[in-house]
Amino acid sequence: MRQNQRKDLLIEIGTEEIPAGFLPNALRSLEKNTVTILTEQRFEYDAIETMATPRRMVLWIGGLAVKQADLVEKVMGPPKKVAFDENGTPTKAAHGFARRNNCSVDDLHLEETERGPYVCINKIVEG
Repeated sequence: MRQNQRKDLLIEIGTEEIPAGFLPNALRSLEKNTVTILTEQRFEYDAIETMATPRRMVLWIGGLAVKQADLVEKVMGPPKKVAFDENGTPTKAAHGFARRNNCSVDDLHLEETERGPYVCINKIVEG
């Protein structure tokens, strides 16, 4: 499946009779909540439309990605002084951190923090 494959999605919600005065707020809430959920779940889309009659509401999402976007997560490890000895050789702490995160010691890099340099990795979480 291609990463950027997109499809349109149409959801129709049948209801009991809803007074016409309630529909604009209901549609705004439906759109707002949909945008929030899609954003939190890392789904890209091109457009959203909502429509309604007193007995049904419709949500149309145009160009919805069929797969979540991948996420790059920074995972912090031990401080540099614990992860590497004075010669720059990885210690048991560095090897353990790499093993716990299913990566090689070569994938580790240093990141400067307010408490000094720390070992970290960029972990890719596939969508």
